[in-house]
Amino acid sequence: MLRSTLIRTAIAGAAVLGLAGCGGGGNQLGNDNAGSSPAPSKVTSITVGSADFSESQLLAEIYGQALAAKGIDVKKKPNIGNRETYMAAIKDGSVDLVPEYTGASLAYFDKNSTETDPEKAYDALKKALPSGLEILEKSPAADEDTIVVTKQTADKYNLKSIGDLKGKNLVAGGSSEFKVRTAGLKGMKEKYDVDFKDYKTLDAGGPLSIKALEDNTIQVTDLFTTQAVIKDKGWVQLEDPEHILPPNNIVPLIRTDHKSDDVAATLNAVDAKLTTDDLTALVKRIDVGKESADAVAKDWLSKNPLS
Repeated sequence: MLRSTLIRTAIAGAAVLGLAGCGGGGNQLGNDNAGSSPAPSKVTSITVGSADFSESQLLAEIYGQALAAKGIDVKKKPNIGNRETYMAAIKDGSVDLVPEYTGASLAYFDKNSTETDPEKAYDALKKALPSGLEILEKSPAADEDTIVVTKQTADKYNLKSIGDLKGKNLVAGGSSEFKVRTAGLKGMKEKYDVDFKDYKTLDAGGPLSIKALEDNTIQVTDLFTTQAVIKDKGWVQLEDPEHILPPNNIVPLIRTDHKSDDVAATLNAVDAKLTTDDLTALVKRIDVGKESADAVAKDWLSKNPLS
């Protein structure tokens, strides 16, 4: 994700609720802010959105189910799209809450940021957010972007670092974001002087990118460190000594006008319990085991009761 983009398989057939039914109020604000309403003392309903990959949808389900258990009416808007799309939705009030990633979100709001330390990136993100948006406490769970090649490709070209891709005339593939972002081809060119013969626009670490890497249609892609497929297939994660890939701790991004004390406390309790190992195992259940995000989230919450 980048995460962006963190991070993954979009859940087929996910129901997308219409914007008119969402609980965010639908205020049509400019792109630079999300309004300036103060935090309320009580929230009775909230609309939770997610990006177009399984981990984001899982986190949105966990957030939503945890809030529903506290008596809040939760509406869901899963699988919205890429970061630009769901950021527009939270700014205009179509959704009130989305799971985010610290480094990827910081790069979105502050394109000049170069923070690579997790704590500094978190603090910088808090300062970079426009009026009307806030982040809550970051989770110890993190999902980093990682540049991946197969072991056969790594052995053939002696690849250990991203810089080793220079002059190899390979084909890269992945999301549309990976092609243009600093944590992607743009940064690979600027920091490592790496060019590619071609780029295939596929998906964000999902089945299209995985299949293309496996059958050698592409030789390089952006996956995510919580994806079990990397270890299962023995693929190689290239080192990033120039730090083009940001730290990406999980963090709730919420509209201030829906950040009541009980909402914040519930979401902070969720993120405090989440671990990177949890995410890896849970995402595998969705991507490989073909379980629904709804069911996986419910199971995790049953085993990790919130105080």
